[in-house]
Amino acid sequence: MLALDAEGNVYGWGQNGYGETGCTGGYVTIPCVVLSDVVQIATGEYFSIALTNDDQVYTWGHNAYGQLGNGNSRNSSTPVLVNLDGEKARLIGSAYEGAFAVTEEGYVWAWGDNEASGLGFQGTHYGVQKIVRTPTRVPNLEAYANDIAYIGGGNGWGEALLNDGSVIGWGMSAALGIGVSKTSISSPEPVQILENVSQLHVRYVGSVALTNDGRIYTWGQTTGNAFPMIYGNSATERTPHDKPVVAIGGGKEHIFYQTDDGKPYGVGYNDLYKLDQSRCCSPNVNWPGAEITIQ
Repeated sequence: MLALDAEGNVYGWGQNGYGETGCTGGYVTIPCVVLSDVVQIATGEYFSIALTNDDQVYTWGHNAYGQLGNGNSRNSSTPVLVNLDGEKARLIGSAYEGAFAVTEEGYVWAWGDNEASGLGFQGTHYGVQKIVRTPTRVPNLEAYANDIAYIGGGNGWGEALLNDGSVIGWGMSAALGIGVSKTSISSPEPVQILENVSQLHVRYVGSVALTNDGRIYTWGQTTGNAFPMIYGNSATERTPHDKPVVAIGGGKEHIFYQTDDGKPYGVGYNDLYKLDQSRCCSPNVNWPGAEITIQ
C-alpha cells in the first residue's frame, strides 16, 4: 500500500517482496516514510512511482521488466531517480509493469514492459514481453502531451484522459472498449474511446470512467474470473443507483465508486473481504455492488 498525506509525505506498508513499499522487511505492518515533498504517487504491479514538487520522478520496487527505468533489472527498496534527459515532469502514471511521465516540455516518456504496444511504441503480441529499460519518448503521444490530465495503463495497453474530457487508448484492443475481444489485436496508434469524462481509473485489464454528469462507464477484457461482470467489449454505462456518482477507484480485479450521499460501493472480485465485509470468500459482487461500511 502507498499513501500521500497533505504535507507531501509518502508512506508505504504491506507486502514488500520486491521493495515496493519503500520500507525494509518482507511484510511491513507499520507505515514508513519513503519520500517527502511529493505531489503525486502511482503504483503498478509490485512497484511504485512518485513525482516531487521539484518536477523529479522516483521509482522503487520490482524491476525485472525495467519498471524502475534505471537501465538494469535489480529491485530496489530505495527510491531511484528517473532520468528524463533534463525535462521537468508534471504528471506520472503507472501501467501493469511499466510507467509514464508527461513533461512540461510537451512529451510523454515511458519505460517497462511494452508487450502489445502498451507503452505506445510498436511492441510484441500480447503475452510476449518487450522490455524498455530506460525512459524513452513516445512519438505517438506527442500530439496529445500538453492536453493530458491523467495517464496510466494495464497489462499491454495504456490510456489518457485529456483536458477536454476525451479518453484515448493504445495497445491491446481488447482492453480499450472499442468492440474487440481478441487479445491478439494491438496497435501503438491512439484511438478515442469516450468523451465528457471527468475522472478515469485504469488497472490491469480494464477501465472505469465517471462523466461530468455523474454516470459510470466501464470497459476492458471480458474473460477471467470477475471481468465479465465488471467490464465490456465497448464502453458500457452502469446505472447502479438513482443518485449521481462523485468518485471512482479500484484495484486489480474490482472497482469502487461513491454516490453523492457519501456511500461507497464495490463491484467485482471479492476474495478476503475486499467488497463483502461479512464474508471472507463470498462470490464475486455484480452491479450495483456491495455497500462498503467504513468504521
